[in-house]
Amino acid sequence: MQNDYLKLALSNIDKKFNDHNSGRFVAQQLMDARIPLSDGNKHWETSPAQLIKQMHHLLGVLQATPGDLLFWGTQNAPYEVGIYVGGNQFIAIHNSEHVAKIQKISKSWYPCIAGSIF
Repeated sequence: MQNDYLKLALSNIDKKFNDHNSGRFVAQQLMDARIPLSDGNKHWETSPAQLIKQMHHLLGVLQATPGDLLFWGTQNAPYEVGIYVGGNQFIAIHNSEHVAKIQKISKSWYPCIAGSIF
């Protein structure tokens, strides 16, 4: 199931989205792949702060596996989210282009925590 969700997200690379809302992009991928929520809710939230609360469990960034979500900011106030694809890369909406892109994790743009959807 996690592989299907990641494949779906990868199929959206270079597609333009109407706004720069990484949470909305991630939530849409989860809903389109029909990934169920562990808490019984019907819809994935679109804000990083609400998405982090919907994670099955949280883990350190170094323990992330492909398909896990990466969050930037703090655990209590994340402001950005992306889908980890492995190899220090993630999928998110690029700020200036409003396009889904594979981006690299760097020292200057390092997530604070990862979350597992399973």
